[in-house]
Amino acid sequence: MDTAEDLPIVDTTREELRSRIASAAARFDRAARAADPRLVPRGQAWTVQQIVAHVLSLGHRYRQIARGSDYHHASTPSGIAAVNQAELEATIAPVPVMVDELRAVCAEVDSFFDTMTDDRPTIPFHGFGVMSGTTMQTNWLGELLLHGQDIARAARIAWELPERDMLLVLRGAREMVPLYFRPDVSPELDLCVAFEIDGARPYLIRVHDSVAEMRARHPDDHIDATLRAPAATLVQLLYQRIGQISAVRHGLRLVGGRRPWKAFKLVSCFERP
Repeated sequence: MDTAEDLPIVDTTREELRSRIASAAARFDRAARAADPRLVPRGQAWTVQQIVAHVLSLGHRYRQIARGSDYHHASTPSGIAAVNQAELEATIAPVPVMVDELRAVCAEVDSFFDTMTDDRPTIPFHGFGVMSGTTMQTNWLGELLLHGQDIARAARIAWELPERDMLLVLRGAREMVPLYFRPDVSPELDLCVAFEIDGARPYLIRVHDSVAEMRARHPDDHIDATLRAPAATLVQLLYQRIGQISAVRHGLRLVGGRRPWKAFKLVSCFERP
């Protein structure tokens, strides 16, 4: 039986994940085909064509795992950007060609997800961590939705980040947060930030003794700050896709805690995914 600390931020099933990943993939497909491949989202360096190539290269990694093989690992979080760029350049092709291939990759990876029965964290995540089968799925869901949002912004078309989907992405973040912790954070820092999110269990991120953990709250936790936010806002803030001012405009609120000002330090403790 799971202890309170082991409980995920939300429960899910393979049936739900299959449906939501399929919906996200279909939306990404439509946006990629509709957008001018030369457009660049504001504040970013990649064109729509390069974004599609990046997502396809991520799909290739997932397919390698599905086939019992491996992919080129970054040794640290800071090394992922260089790996992403190299794989993007090796993958890039006309957008219709890439999106057609992505459909086939999604189908193969989806079949692999159906075979997963052991949800312990055993799947390699680059060269510095492991993830569970459920987190592999929620990460893939997040990649499709967040990079689909990039394309939509470039093309100035509407794009929703559904709250339930973002709750599922946050479920996977529990395994990712410790992996992206910055090695230069002072070991003296002790920081505990709790979250109130509709539809989710009470959760927190704690930084202490040069480690970070994301877990369910305990009655005896000493909370420095409590943040209330929509799941979509929190995902984008933790992924450093928006800053704190933009997060406030999208519903982030500081609602409690004994040292609430410490909440502003949280995001700086992590490498950008």
